[in-house]
Amino acid sequence: MRIAIQLAMVIAMEKTISITEVKNRLTQLVREVEGGLEITVTRGDRPVVMLIAIEEYRALKRQVAASRLRELRKEFVKTGVRAEEIHRKSRELLEERS
Repeated sequence: MRIAIQLAMVIAMEKTISITEVKNRLTQLVREVEGGLEITVTRGDRPVVMLIAIEEYRALKRQVAASRLRELRKEFVKTGVRAEEIHRKSRELLEERS
């Protein structure tokens, strides 16, 4: 029962609206997102954008970055690439861009 209540709370914190509605109610929607609501914006019947609070966005970015780093580490271990080699090559690439 407790899991059902938690799931209902998560679902209740989501809303789907059209782009037109977003244009007409942006200020109100931003307040709702700041309060924890996640909004899916649709064009026609197709979801195209999510509105989420900046804290949630930053947390998601950190999770994705950490996951990518874990995957890269696994690949480096498999290939035998060392941190010094990565650092040297990164510096070379940065200097080439300057």
